[in-house]
Amino acid sequence: MIPKDLDSLEATCLLCLQTKPRQDVDRLLWCEECREAVQNRAAHRSWYAGLVVAVVLALWIWLYIQPTVLIGPWVGTVLGAFYVSARVTREVLYTVARMRGPPADGGAVPPE
Repeated sequence: MIPKDLDSLEATCLLCLQTKPRQDVDRLLWCEECREAVQNRAAHRSWYAGLVVAVVLALWIWLYIQPTVLIGPWVGTVLGAFYVSARVTREVLYTVARMRGPPADGGAVPPE
């Protein structure tokens, strides 16, 4: 259990367990460095998911639609799918990491 004194001017980050000023931790008691680390990890993984979606879409377009004259719009469609799927995946991965993190209550029990 991580103690959380509401009258204190400091709070402990639940991920790195370092004591930080209360204004430097968010409502889930994560410090800025831990949030940035999780965001960076989600961003790196999301580009891979975007690449997979773009490759699958490009193969589908190439094998089933078989464009002949206008290739530009199809390339734009694949690049757009790459970007949008990477952004959506980034947000989903970040949200899942935040929700699966340690609980913000620190194991507190309500008063009886």
